[in-house]
Amino acid sequence: MSLAGLRPERCVITGASGFIGSHLCERLQGRQPMVAMLRSAAAVQDWRSRGREVVQADLLDPQRLKEALRGCDAVVHLAQGDRAEQATRHLVEASVAAGVRRFVHISTMSVHGPVPGPEAASEDTAVIGRYGHDYSDSKAEQEACVQAAHDRGDLPVVILRPTVVYGLGGHFERQVIDQARQGRVTVFDEGQGVCNAVFVEDVCDAIDAALVRPEALGQAMFINGDEALTWGQFIHTFAEMVQPPPRFERLDSAAAQAYWAAHPPLQAGGLTDRVWRKLKRLTGWQPPVAPWPPQGRIWRETFPIQFRNDKAKRLLGWRPQVDFAQGAARSEDWLRAQGLLGKVAA
Repeated sequence: MSLAGLRPERCVITGASGFIGSHLCERLQGRQPMVAMLRSAAAVQDWRSRGREVVQADLLDPQRLKEALRGCDAVVHLAQGDRAEQATRHLVEASVAAGVRRFVHISTMSVHGPVPGPEAASEDTAVIGRYGHDYSDSKAEQEACVQAAHDRGDLPVVILRPTVVYGLGGHFERQVIDQARQGRVTVFDEGQGVCNAVFVEDVCDAIDAALVRPEALGQAMFINGDEALTWGQFIHTFAEMVQPPPRFERLDSAAAQAYWAAHPPLQAGGLTDRVWRKLKRLTGWQPPVAPWPPQGRIWRETFPIQFRNDKAKRLLGWRPQVDFAQGAARSEDWLRAQGLLGKVAA
């Protein structure tokens, strides 16, 4: 089946300056007419100086959004910021008004909570709930908004749920590298947790397929690598790129969880609370330093299940092209070129 005639004529990408967004724009260059949607004037100027088409818009400004989407027939929604649920509602409404023919929403495996049960391994049995976890609940609300627009017949939608996206400057390996450069890397429970790693370019290829595959409409699916990888393997692989090698320290997740149960982290709260805390910081106040890594990292590195990717393979005609050994090697080259693999000077 030829998909050439199904390609959008003009695709807007929100969050284009982020990790996945910037790689997606590079990946689609020359194969897909695209417009980066950016919020800050400085970012817009920088992108235009590189000869890229860009539009300035704030997702919380409905009128500006409608103007920005005029003439566009596809949207890839990657942005995630403050008031993300409201921003997504505005984007969906503007997309409906603009007559967008394909809306690819980039969600996350985290819609199933920070510690999902075995039923979450497959889309057919996975449940989306509300878990009292800010990021998971926010992404779940956004998914519900996007899916409802499709179910009403207002907007043709595809929802992708990437897993642990790494490679070429990704957040997860950068955290490991930053620890290693300080000379000490911590690992929970011998590193036995499941790391659902997927290389960033494979995620970009899945997004590209979601823009054209008719079978994917109305569906949500995991975008994950093929390998059964542990967090121990992931952490050691990236930490050992730093020279001289760091010292590894084993941590007990049960003890860490007990600490956080007794000392729950401060919630961000509303605008007044955030302003008050900022003022306190300006006067020299600092929050107490916890003796354990953040709870989110504990959950992540003791993850219990591996997500399947057969639905994405079937509906997108996609499959991961970069295995972990290849992805790590390419990432090492990138990190070395950026000068990020040496120890921090004492």
